[in-house]
Amino acid sequence: MINDYRLHHMTWPQVREALTTATVGVIPFGATEQHGPALKAGIDYRIAERLAEEVVAAADGTALMTPPIPVGFSPHHMDFPGTLTARVSTLCSLLEDYLSSLARHGLERFVIMNGHGGNLAFLPAFLTEYKQRTGHTVAVVHWSMMGRDVVVDIAQSEMYGHACEVETSLALHLVPDVVVTEELGGPAPLLPSAHELLRGQAIPDRAVGGFTPRSLAEFSTNGALGDPAKHDVEKGRKLFEAVRDRTVTLIRHLAEAPTAGAISAERAAAISTDWGTRG
Repeated sequence: MINDYRLHHMTWPQVREALTTATVGVIPFGATEQHGPALKAGIDYRIAERLAEEVVAAADGTALMTPPIPVGFSPHHMDFPGTLTARVSTLCSLLEDYLSSLARHGLERFVIMNGHGGNLAFLPAFLTEYKQRTGHTVAVVHWSMMGRDVVVDIAQSEMYGHACEVETSLALHLVPDVVVTEELGGPAPLLPSAHELLRGQAIPDRAVGGFTPRSLAEFSTNGALGDPAKHDVEKGRKLFEAVRDRTVTLIRHLAEAPTAGAISAERAAAISTDWGTRG
């Protein structure tokens, strides 16, 4: 009997057996990049991996998980040492190789468990093209989008979005070893240019009325956006449980539905009204 659906922890006969019930492949996709002075550089892929593990464990044998992709699209963090970034073409090729490998073994439905907002810059276009070529169904789940209502509810700061109270709270619940607790200070020191562009926004590269790529170093002196000192592990647990439960519901829907194309987290969250998300 299979009780671990992480394929990198299985033998090939075990994977073959798992594929008799598993119809959805889950790919954790993150980044290795700076997260201020209190969060370690691997936090994005570690959170994606742990979320995927918990989701697959709760999916009753309907999903199979791959090893995580630990590097993402992070050029806006390159001014801070420790950041790794890959070209969009490299990441698209790697993702397609993951998807194609799983498809070769019979899977046609996939969830990309994304842990890094920067990856959302290219994923919709790539997955739309992938759908046109293959007809396979791919959903992208990003924790801050799938749990958006919870994020809004638990955030105390006006400004948050990177190495902030929300991300720190989630990390303390899921991967506490990535948090350097003695460095959890107050709000990140922001440069004057940050206030006009970032007020009320969580993403640092969107200017009013258009799109302007920027480096995070133009806004923050220490690489963080928000106040990690306001962390609360109980809030992290609440966010985790919402994302896990909603993603499991999504996987069950995908497992029962015909392949129908690449869908985003917002559209996925709208599939079932009992998920409780807003927008």
